[in-house]
This record gives sequence, C-alpha cells and structure tokens, in this order.
Amino acid sequence: MANVTAVIFDFYETLVQLDHDMRERAFDEVARAAGAELPPGEAYRHWRELTPDWSLSHQRPPLDGPAPVFRSFQDFWLERSRDLFRRWRVDAPPELGAEAYARAHAQAEVYPDAAGTIDALRGRCSLAVLSDADTGFLVDCLAHNRLAFDVVVSSEDVGAYKPHVAMFREVCARLDVAPAQAVYVGDSPWADIAGARNAGLRAVWLNRHARPWPGDIEPPETVITSLAELASVLG
Repeated sequence: MANVTAVIFDFYETLVQLDHDMRERAFDEVARAAGAELPPGEAYRHWRELTPDWSLSHQRPPLDGPAPVFRSFQDFWLERSRDLFRRWRVDAPPELGAEAYARAHAQAEVYPDAAGTIDALRGRCSLAVLSDADTGFLVDCLAHNRLAFDVVVSSEDVGAYKPHVAMFREVCARLDVAPAQAVYVGDSPWADIAGARNAGLRAVWLNRHARPWPGDIEPPETVITSLAELASVLG
C-alpha cells in the first residue's frame, strides 16, 4: 500500500481478545454474585437475548448523515443489567452487572501477534486506536496491556459509534492526516471495513477465525488472518 502515513486499529477482537467464551465467564460471575443459580454460559445467553446484535440483521447503523442518538456503554449496560436481574428475579443493583462487564473490557488481554506488530510499525507511521468503547475502560485496558499509541479515540469521545463517518474523521483529524493516507485495521465487515472505506480510508480486514464475508457488502481490498502479516502488506 503506497503513501500510508498512519495505521489505525480497532481495539476489541483486533488488538485484544474478548471473545464469546470470555464474555460467558464474566456473566457466570455476575450470576453468582447476584445470587442466581444458572448453568455455565446461561447468563450470557440471557444477556444476548436482551441485547440484539445489529450485525446479525440488515438494520445496520448508518455510515453517514445524522448520527444516531448516543448512549455510553455504561448507561446501556446499567439498563440491561436491570432487565437481566428482573428476569432472574434477584434483588441486585444494576451496577453489579455494568461494572463487571466494564471490568472484563478493562482486563482483556492483548493478542500474541499485537505487540510485535505495533513495534514493527512504530517509527514507520503514526499509530492510533479507534474503538467503540467508553473512554475509561479503553484507557484502562491499554494500560493493563502496556500499549501506547500516538492517538486514542473512543466512541464516548466523539459521541458516535462506528461505522459513522464522524468517528473516522475525528481520528484522522487528531493524527493530522488525510483519510487517503490512513489504513484502518479491524475485524468487523460493516463497522470497520465498510465504515473506513466510506470515510475515505484504506481498510484491512483481520479475519482471525475464517469467517465468511457478508454477501451484501463489497469485498475488502486486503484480508489478513494475523496481525503479523500487516507490516508486509503495508510494504
């Protein structure tokens, strides 16, 4: 890829790991703390039922135009925790669920291929993180994993979520680079790849788990299965 002066990373499930099994364990702990007797994995299944995943439907967030009304993860998780504890018929404060999930995000561990890739790129170009996250747990997770970047932008900073163009414009503005000079690396076909391309950035799809590409989205220009491939792709 020619004329690349900045590389911008998605965070969760790109640089750090917070997969389905980890989320199940986090909610198993919430259930125990709340006094709900549930089999392993059941608590997270209930959470997912209360929190529909837009990526599984065709009602995807918009790429541009007016940004949807913004709510922080903390506010959303408090509301969903109330619903969850009501379903379980337990008298537990909603902060118990919201804080446990934020803690899981803050303590997520870096992927083995991330640190070496960042080190290989440092000095060659500017490096940034652009993440759908509350600023607090994102900054805590960066510190937990001893990761440092030139610029870090959260959805809470911008008051919007990917794939909205405002997110990508903000990180490019803070890096002082034109979108065409930046590459975005992420795992989500819509939020990361379609969003970055719409904003004028180059995009690299990180497909760690051999997932099929959605048939209704234009295929990515570049696909990698490990961050270790990124430096050679950038050239």
